[in-house]
Amino acid sequence: MSYQHILVAVDLSQSSKDVIDKAVSLAKDAKCKLSFAHVNVDRVALTPKEKQALEQELQTLAEQCGYPITDTLVVIGDLHIKLSGIVKKMDIDLVVCGHHHKLFSRIFSSIPKLANAVEADLLVVYLNQ
Repeated sequence: MSYQHILVAVDLSQSSKDVIDKAVSLAKDAKCKLSFAHVNVDRVALTPKEKQALEQELQTLAEQCGYPITDTLVVIGDLHIKLSGIVKKMDIDLVVCGHHHKLFSRIFSSIPKLANAVEADLLVVYLNQ
């Protein structure tokens, strides 16, 4: 299957690079558009300064990835709801995200909600850290 537009969901942690590298590899093979999104699930609102700092972090990741990035988005809210909306709005056909295998992640994983909400293929990258 050839993808047209891949969305990478990053949490801006050190492990985001692993998720980005996987998505870039897929995008290069498919010669498709690639976009990045950061969903801040811990806040209800961001000050303009906080949002600008997050946007700059995301832009830095985009510049370092070695592939042209179509869009970078910083949004606030529930991961599955926000990504579902982005997928519909931007005609995304693959979402790439990471998952840590830690106790906390096993109990409160957002992956099942994401899989049920997003109307696109979903690739979950195992993060060893």
